[in-house]
Amino acid sequence: MKNYIKAFIFIIILIIIICLLNRVFSPVGSSEGGWYVAGAMRDMYKQDKNTIDVLYVGDSNVYTGVSPLEIYNNIGVTGFSASTPGQDTIGSYYVAKEFFKTQSPKVVMLDTGELFTTKEFFTELSTRSEIDYMNFSFDKLDLINEDYMDFSIKEKLSFLFPIIRFHDRYQRLTEFDIRKLILKSETSYKGYLYDIKTKKYENKGKSIYLKYKEYQKNHKEINIENIDLHIEEYAKEKIDELKLLCKQNNCELVLMTMPTTDERAIEKYEIFKEFAKEKEIKYVNFNFEVDEPINWETDTQDKGDHLNIKGAEKVGNYISKYLSENFEIENKKDKPEYKKWNEVLQAYNERKKEDNV
Repeated sequence: MKNYIKAFIFIIILIIIICLLNRVFSPVGSSEGGWYVAGAMRDMYKQDKNTIDVLYVGDSNVYTGVSPLEIYNNIGVTGFSASTPGQDTIGSYYVAKEFFKTQSPKVVMLDTGELFTTKEFFTELSTRSEIDYMNFSFDKLDLINEDYMDFSIKEKLSFLFPIIRFHDRYQRLTEFDIRKLILKSETSYKGYLYDIKTKKYENKGKSIYLKYKEYQKNHKEINIENIDLHIEEYAKEKIDELKLLCKQNNCELVLMTMPTTDERAIEKYEIFKEFAKEKEIKYVNFNFEVDEPINWETDTQDKGDHLNIKGAEKVGNYISKYLSENFEIENKKDKPEYKKWNEVLQAYNERKKEDNV
């Protein structure tokens, strides 16, 4: 019996060590900016059960542009931005499935940014950002075995045991790899990556917003049949599955387009509107359906690719207005069980004040 107990203890210790090494050696979160991904995705699992009203999923435009604390500050609606760099629609679906295990959101808002992305543009780091920090479950296995991903046996094993793929990273480990063991999400405000930097967009032409206003004024019509863009079939299938998942959980799916400098934003807008109509899904575009557009000289951290805190403030206002007009979600700010949220909000607002935001 003693030998059995010793063997059992040894196996448990070995599993713990392997799990720790998997997190350290995975390249996800191995840089200062990347630390967000490791921290925030783990932070998703640490939210108090059934306290999140809205889930925001999508690529890096979500975790740099959607600050749930802005919405909570405005209307008392809680949320979490469970997004990763280059998160494809398959990843968004499985992240939502994980989220529903502990939360009962009223709304899931899916960013449309990756709906045109084909498999050849998936990167290993973006895929691992979705998978490596997901709790082990049958859903994780289903994601690894997705037909469209077409992973080899070796790749599948490496998603379960990243140390197999990255055992030679020991020479390139950084302080951020070690910090991943602590699992403290100090850069994550409910999934949002706070950034004060400002690097303006250099394009001297008219903004996308002004171009759209002219487009409306001139009553131009775009025949989407003539546009050489189309939503990928795998994305359509996963949106159908996500819509069904939401329905089964008394939740509603909303497609959203984050602010962008994309020159083809108007064409994509028309495609998304038609698609949402066909699928009977709500759709909102934060490029055009807003009162105060993004200022791409002051509201971006990297020349128009992602928003900074000033841009996230505006998106927070957009979403607050949209949720208030389309859903009946209770204001939680005065409820004692949301004391933690108010404490995080206070720290968040104090940081903004220090940064003169």
